[in-house]
Amino acid sequence: MIEMTPKQTEAMEAIESDKFNFILYGGAIRGGKTIWGLSALLVMCKIFPGSRWCVIREDMEKIRTTTIPSFGKLEAPGQLKQSPYEYRHTNGSVILFKSENYAQDKDLDWMRGLEVNGILFEEINECQQKTFNKAFERVGSWIIPHTRIQPKPIILATCNPTYGWVKNIVYDRWENNTLPKTWKYIPAKITDNPHLPQEYIDNLKNLPTFEYMVFVEGNWNVQLKTGGEFYKCFEINQHIKPIKYNPDLPIHMSWDDNVNPYLPCGIFQIIGNSVLMIDEISGITPNNTVKSVCLEFIRRYPAHSTGLFVYGDATANKQDTKLEKGYNFFRLITDYLTQYKPTNRVLASNPSVVMRGNWINTVFEKNIGGLNFIIGENCKQAINDFISLKEASDGTKLKEMATDPATGARFQKVGHYSDLFDYIVCSAFSDKFMEYQRGGRYTAPIIGKNISRNSYN
Repeated sequence: MIEMTPKQTEAMEAIESDKFNFILYGGAIRGGKTIWGLSALLVMCKIFPGSRWCVIREDMEKIRTTTIPSFGKLEAPGQLKQSPYEYRHTNGSVILFKSENYAQDKDLDWMRGLEVNGILFEEINECQQKTFNKAFERVGSWIIPHTRIQPKPIILATCNPTYGWVKNIVYDRWENNTLPKTWKYIPAKITDNPHLPQEYIDNLKNLPTFEYMVFVEGNWNVQLKTGGEFYKCFEINQHIKPIKYNPDLPIHMSWDDNVNPYLPCGIFQIIGNSVLMIDEISGITPNNTVKSVCLEFIRRYPAHSTGLFVYGDATANKQDTKLEKGYNFFRLITDYLTQYKPTNRVLASNPSVVMRGNWINTVFEKNIGGLNFIIGENCKQAINDFISLKEASDGTKLKEMATDPATGARFQKVGHYSDLFDYIVCSAFSDKFMEYQRGGRYTAPIIGKNISRNSYN
């Protein structure tokens, strides 16, 4: 057997714990996912003589060209026969290799008589959710003859980051701490595999930005454009770059008055006409409060002393009847961050969604007015917003809704970070935005009570 990496060992221990009936080992390429899954089945074969297991992949060609060669590296003690592929252990245990074959068998008739103790989905993201659901019917259906010791039914799976049903029912719930207690997700990156040569890792840096973020960094929150995007001129390869905090520059923070699925705060710095998003803070329940997010900002930037400017949703500028008289969303922020001597730059009203979208898209496309907008590669939620947010039929942002399975709360799936981005650029460069709206004629913006024209330098 191949020596396990620490991450593979963690995944093996999850199986041994008997706490889980579904374990997904997912993330970047070359993270050791396939070897872990196949090794796990061989271990089960050895522990439970006469047991039966199944490897499922999208089609037989991928089993032949990828899964079987990987299985061969394990030097299993039994015999592997072909056509169909089937491994028989020396103690009578069996591993079947099956293709999902969904295009030709949408009713999954081939699974109806499948009797196994467990299933391994190789690249489960390539398979259908219907097949995954069916698998729960089949695992544990094989009772090993002449023994009282039976393995606990289990489904194992591997996958790279994907933007489909696996992300929805596994990764998103893991990220929000709502994954079922009997399910486990184990993220693996290429850096978790110490056996890879450095030359190979260095060569991966030649990949396009999108592919590098997904397949090397294991980022689930980016996807290729599929059409109908609101930020149609935002390009991953052009507008996402590594950015570092500069302590000599002021910090510009922008907020969206929102609590589900998180309370978002974007952290920016401005150099001339360049807006750089350097960080994001997502206050996830129970930390989706102004106080919690402000405390996180203080933790990350404790020594910042060169100025702080606050932007955000103008609708949150009204007095909140739930708070002490005279307080609102932004008064809370400035009070919690008083050590930074913050300046409020929230506009009196939010600009038109359609107009600001047209302007921002034009900046992304042509750098109109000499402006340049860059998102730090560490700002995963913001990047997801710019890529995923769709345009509604009236030209505004399409508000796709979802329901939190734990609380029942309804929330807008994406768009919160892009909103707070809109607020900061429309305020910090209000003169250029106004000029764009009026075809080149400048008119001073209408601003809030505590905002000075001098703050726009």
